[in-house]
Amino acid sequence: MEQFFQIKKTKIEVGLKREYRFFQISDMHMACKDEQSSLTDIEDNARFHREWGKMKYEFAERANEFCDERYDMEPSAIFELLANRALEFKADALILSGDIFDRVTESNLRYIKNFINKFSIPVIYCLGNHAYSNEKGEHLNQYERFKGIVDNPEFDSFDFGEFDIVTVDNGTKRITDKQIESLKEKLSQNKKILLVLHAPLNMGEFKESLGNKISPYFLQGVTGDCENAFKFNEIIEQNDDKVVAVLAGHIHFFAEGHITDNVVQYTTSSGLIAAGREIIIK
Repeated sequence: MEQFFQIKKTKIEVGLKREYRFFQISDMHMACKDEQSSLTDIEDNARFHREWGKMKYEFAERANEFCDERYDMEPSAIFELLANRALEFKADALILSGDIFDRVTESNLRYIKNFINKFSIPVIYCLGNHAYSNEKGEHLNQYERFKGIVDNPEFDSFDFGEFDIVTVDNGTKRITDKQIESLKEKLSQNKKILLVLHAPLNMGEFKESLGNKISPYFLQGVTGDCENAFKFNEIIEQNDDKVVAVLAGHIHFFAEGHITDNVVQYTTSSGLIAAGREIIIK
């Protein structure tokens, strides 16, 4: 089973008084069903298995990552195995950096709410682009449906004493005025933050290191993005002494690189191939 997992180990040293541990999972794209599932949910579940059963192999091949038939098992089973790794790692929290399920359905919402309520350590949930798609593929703001999963889907903060973990919903890369003001206010408190996003920031060495592995569509701060998306990146650059690191997903492969001289951005590959990241901050 040990060879089943694809885990990256990351140590970030910023001079804290003690060691903090986190485990990151991203892009599980689960489609769950239960005894209350509607016909739409069941059809969605079947479509998911057809789509992602093929795409996870395509993403892995493009990124030169490993994928074989062992990962054809039910994604929720892989998710629970990964979550148990967080407990074995003695993580202070489990970080879910977007697209944990593939569509916003009642079955998926019930599953993740139940998981969070039962899990023995805090779960920090960041929305991804699939949090907006309904069964017709339309992008809708569905924040109300995430009650019981995350307190403030748009911009949330979690106090870990020596620093805060801040989650920002950038799944559609449409950064709002409210998010800009919330970020400025948070950074004005002169407390370090660990920033969690879904779409990576298109900045610095990280941007250059991706080469042709992925389309710019997957990054925040490219042609066509709203003005606030670029402004958000600039604020991070101007306050990089206060940012511990940036954690993201969305691109479905492991990557890391400086986005400024002081800040490294890390992406974690898809949970569909049992990928996770162990993070130690000290």
